[in-house]
Amino acid sequence: MNITDDEALGFMDRLLEWLRQADLTNFGSHIEVVYVAPGAQHVDTQINMGKETHNPETLPAPPCVGREKGTMEKKEDIIMNETPLSALFRKNSHEQLQTVMETWRPFLIGETEDVMKLNEFKFDLSRIQPSTIYLDLAQLINQGGLQCSMSVLAAYMFTHSNLSRSENALYVQLKRYKKLSE
Repeated sequence: MNITDDEALGFMDRLLEWLRQADLTNFGSHIEVVYVAPGAQHVDTQINMGKETHNPETLPAPPCVGREKGTMEKKEDIIMNETPLSALFRKNSHEQLQTVMETWRPFLIGETEDVMKLNEFKFDLSRIQPSTIYLDLAQLINQGGLQCSMSVLAAYMFTHSNLSRSENALYVQLKRYKKLSE
């Protein structure tokens, strides 16, 4: 089995996200994962869940809507064909999301009546660069608008758009532009 660096990074991120969602304690241990590949950006994720910081009652609700306590987020539950992109973002950020999506409208192929109900994003990539969309999404993420993990957003955009041929590459691009727009 030949796994690329992008795929390995995606797997590691999902594993860390599942551990966080499972509300597992590590008894004060410090977990740090650093991924460095030649020519790649430096990515690190840190989870610190000591007794003083781990309290399931005070942790923010796990990433996506409709998640029952004790269950893990499943992309299949969130990413359905009819799910609009707006369902992945908090209601208080819908105005900003709508503004961003309106800027995408001239570059979308097909009907775009109500942008907040869109669930299919076929971009005319001869007229708009994917980096523009990644940057727009990254800015919304940095403003706290995303209510699920970035890996779920990447999976959604992979299945609902023509931005990338690889879910992991799409995730890496989102992470990169999130860092650049901080």
